[in-house]
Amino acid sequence: MKKNSDPYFTVDKAFKILLENITVPKNIELVPVFESLGRILKDDVIAQENIPTYDSSHMDGYAIRSSDVPNASKQNPVLLKISRSESTLGILPRHILKKGEAYRIQTGGYMPLKSDAVIPIENTKINNNGLVEIDEPVEKTNFVYSTGSDIKKGKKVLCKEQAIRVQHMGLLASLRINKISVFRKPLVSIIPTGNELTDDVEENKENKENKVINTNGPIISALVSVLGGISVNMGVTPDDVGILKRKINHAAKTSDLIITIGGTSAGKQDIVKSTIDSMTSSGIIAHKIKLDRGRVTGLAVVNKKPIIIMPGPIQGSLNAFFVFTRPLISLFSGQTTISVFAISAIIVEDWTCRKKFHDFRKIVYVHLMKLEDKFYAKPVMGETQSISLIVNTNGYVTVPENVTNLFKGDVVQVNILPGYSYVNDIQFTG
Repeated sequence: MKKNSDPYFTVDKAFKILLENITVPKNIELVPVFESLGRILKDDVIAQENIPTYDSSHMDGYAIRSSDVPNASKQNPVLLKISRSESTLGILPRHILKKGEAYRIQTGGYMPLKSDAVIPIENTKINNNGLVEIDEPVEKTNFVYSTGSDIKKGKKVLCKEQAIRVQHMGLLASLRINKISVFRKPLVSIIPTGNELTDDVEENKENKENKVINTNGPIISALVSVLGGISVNMGVTPDDVGILKRKINHAAKTSDLIITIGGTSAGKQDIVKSTIDSMTSSGIIAHKIKLDRGRVTGLAVVNKKPIIIMPGPIQGSLNAFFVFTRPLISLFSGQTTISVFAISAIIVEDWTCRKKFHDFRKIVYVHLMKLEDKFYAKPVMGETQSISLIVNTNGYVTVPENVTNLFKGDVVQVNILPGYSYVNDIQFTG
């Protein structure tokens, strides 16, 4: 496994080495079409039939032969005999329309053989002899939804590796596709570490030890889920090498990606790095990353599976998630291109990086606002462990290593992350 003698890895170099040492899963499963929302298609979808499959009517009215009414006028209306047969929705008609005949049809009803046009019922009247009067010519295919006019058999309708949206589900079902091959959702095991943590929100009311609520684990778990992964909560793990090792081994056998939270610095109780290094099938790739905040983030591999070692403070955890976990979930979900939705916005205040980390990649949390037709972003700064700080933010800006300042008026790309950012969080003013 490749190592680096430098004390810090750049984000890009660390991620590149990680990818070189892991196996990106490409597992496939067959899922019902109406349960496929957000999944990534394995293959192109080729229409195996026409939509519509048969000529049908756009209107309630009468199916006719256009050749029967070329000279129809108000002065000389054409009279057509009403067929005894009429359309039944969803059933193909056996009736062959005769010359001089009109066939009662409903919207969506299939056209009888030999008919080629529909005249809406409001454009007709029935005379005293029970005949349909038509007082204007009707063009061929008038109000007819022709076979294959929407989708032709053999046409590529969806491309492999695209995410399925609700309209795609409707399309697939219309093509009578019941199940579809998609990439399996990646399984992500989450292991929060620390003797000070508890999963019991109520525990502090009775416990004099005043334990810290495990908030980072559920936060990261929720983000995994909204991005299309399946999170596996491994529960709070004490600073015990044996317990931690057993959990990592179990996660390596059952998951695609492992996340540990806490235990990443050099303190006496920070045992994640030493535990991973002690495992024969694993090893640390990078323990310090040029990421502010989040410089003690680590990357490791066990049995060709990645481990993201996140810092305990919330900003460090989120930043590690943004730069490493988010792209891994995209790759593991079947996407070959890692794309992040971003909004162009104007910075409203100057921002300067921390001098000590000027050559690091920086994550700047912002409050995104909209005034008239433009977006604006206000930098929000504070201590790395502050949860209240990020409550007031709804997006983040990734600042490259060679940039140390953002100035009022600069245009930046504000990254939007489902679960962390919502359109209705954006303050609209003006």
